[in-house]
Amino acid sequence: MARLNLQDAAFLQVETAECPAHVAGLQIFQLPRNYKGNFFREMMSKIDQSIPPATPFNKKLKSTTVSLDILPSWTTDKNFDLDYHVRYSALPAPGSMDQLMKLVERLHSRQLDRTRPLWECYYIEGLAGNRVALYFKVHHSCVDGVAAMSILGRVLSTSKTSKKVVGFWQVPPANAAERREAPKLMDRLLGSYAGLMGQARSMGQLSATMLKSGLQAVSGSKRNSPRPFTAPPTPFNMAITQHRRFAVHTIPLSRIKAIARDLNVTVNDIVLAICSGAIRRYLKDHGSLPAKPVLAMCPVSVRPKDAEQSGNQISMIVTTLATDEPDAIARLNRIHASASEAKENLGELTREAATNYALLMNGALLLANATGLGDKIAPPANLVISNVPGPRDHLYLMGAELIHNYPMSVLVHGQALNITATSYADELDFGLLAAREAMPDLNKLADYIGTACDELEIADEAHLSGQAEQARKRLMERRTTRSHANDHDGGGVKAKPQPRPMSNGHDKVVVPKAAKAPRKKTLTGEAKPGVAQ
Repeated sequence: MARLNLQDAAFLQVETAECPAHVAGLQIFQLPRNYKGNFFREMMSKIDQSIPPATPFNKKLKSTTVSLDILPSWTTDKNFDLDYHVRYSALPAPGSMDQLMKLVERLHSRQLDRTRPLWECYYIEGLAGNRVALYFKVHHSCVDGVAAMSILGRVLSTSKTSKKVVGFWQVPPANAAERREAPKLMDRLLGSYAGLMGQARSMGQLSATMLKSGLQAVSGSKRNSPRPFTAPPTPFNMAITQHRRFAVHTIPLSRIKAIARDLNVTVNDIVLAICSGAIRRYLKDHGSLPAKPVLAMCPVSVRPKDAEQSGNQISMIVTTLATDEPDAIARLNRIHASASEAKENLGELTREAATNYALLMNGALLLANATGLGDKIAPPANLVISNVPGPRDHLYLMGAELIHNYPMSVLVHGQALNITATSYADELDFGLLAAREAMPDLNKLADYIGTACDELEIADEAHLSGQAEQARKRLMERRTTRSHANDHDGGGVKAKPQPRPMSNGHDKVVVPKAAKAPRKKTLTGEAKPGVAQ
C-alpha cells in the first residue's frame, strides 16, 4: 500500500464534476499497408492475460475510517476488471479528424470512477487513411506527464517488424518498488506526520523567497519574471462547466530547433513564443487583447533522474508571454529573459520546497475550483503551457507506426485554456484543451500555432540577414584600415546600402528580398493545419 503525497492528494481533493482532474493522451497509429481486420481486437488477443496489472493501474483509493490518517492511500484492487477499463469504439464514415476530436471531447469531460483504479482506455477504429487511435486517460494523482511518457516509451517497440505486444497496464513505472505488506496503524500515522513535518520545514525557505520577492516589489527593483496573481483578465479566465473543446497542431521539431539555435534561446522559449503569438492573434481577432501581457504557468519537473516514475513531482514557474509586444523577436527576448529568471529563482529552492511552491501558488486557484468561485478569484496566471519531452525514436505497435501523440491536460475554474506540447521523433504535437463556453472556436487558436511559427521563422531570417550585413560591414572596415596603412589610394570600399527588415505594425515581419541571407540549414516540413471543428 502506498500513500499519496500532498501534491497527488490535492488533485483528488479539489476535483469536481465541472473540473475532472485526469490527464490523457491521444495516440494516432498508421496501420501497415493493406492491413484488413480489427486491429485492436487482434492486438488484445495476443496480449498475455496471465500477466497481472502493475502499479498504478491495479491501484484504487483505500477507504479509511482513521481520522488521523491525513493523506489517502492506494490499495490493490482485488476485483480488477480489465473489460471495464479497456473499451472499444469506432468512427462512422468518413472517419475524419473532426469526428475524432468530438469523440475525445466527450470522453475527456467525464470523471473517473473512484471505486476502481483511476484510468480508462478507448481503442478507436475507423479513422480515415487506414489509421486507428488510442485515447487513454488517467487521474493526475497517479502520474504526471514525464511518468506517462516513460510508460509509453516502454510499451511500444522501436522495431517495425516486432509482433510482440504488451498491455500498458502490465508495465510498472520505471524504478517502481512496491511494499510487500501493508504498514501497521502506528507506521501509517507516523508516516503521515513525518510527511507533513517535512513539508512544514520547507516553508521557512519559501517564506524567505517570498520575502525577497516582496522587498523587490517595494524597492522597485527590476525583474523580468512576473509575480503570480497579476494576470490581466481574458476570455479564458472564467468559471467553467464540464464541457470541453479539443484541437491539435503539429510542427516539425527541426524547425523549432533551428530557430532556437539561430536566436540563441531554448526550445522551450520558442514553444512559449509560438503560443504567445497565437494567443495574441486570437485575442486581437476577438477584440480582447489586454494592455498588460498575458501570463503563463509552466510546470517544471523536479523528479530526480533515477526516481520512481509515478505520482507527481513538479513545480511551477510563472512567465510573461509579452503579448503586448507586436514585434516577434522582441516578444521572444522578453519571454526568454522572464523564463530564465523564473527558473533561476526556482533553482535556489530544495526539491521539496519547489514542490510546495507549486502547491502554495495554486492554493487560491484550487480553493476557487472547489468552491466554484473561479471567476471571483484572480488566477496565478492566465493559462498553463507545458512542454513534455517524449520518445526520440519512431515507435510501433504490432507493426503500426505511432504518427502523433497529442496530450490532453486539466482545466480548472479561472483557467479555461491549457496548451500542452509533446515531442515525438522529429515532431512537436500540440494539444489545446479549452472550456467549450469560453472558446467554442478553439480550432482558430490551433491554426494560429502554425501562423506564429511562420512568423518567428520569418523574423529569424531577418535576424540572420542583419547579422550577415553587420559582418560584411566589419570586413569592409578592416579592408579600409589595411588600405590606409599601406598608403593605397581610394580610402577603401564603401558598403552598398541594403534594405533593412521592417515591421508593418501588424505582427508580421516584412523582409525585403534583398535583405535575406541563405540559412545555414535547409528546414524541411510544413506545419500541419489545426483540426477544424
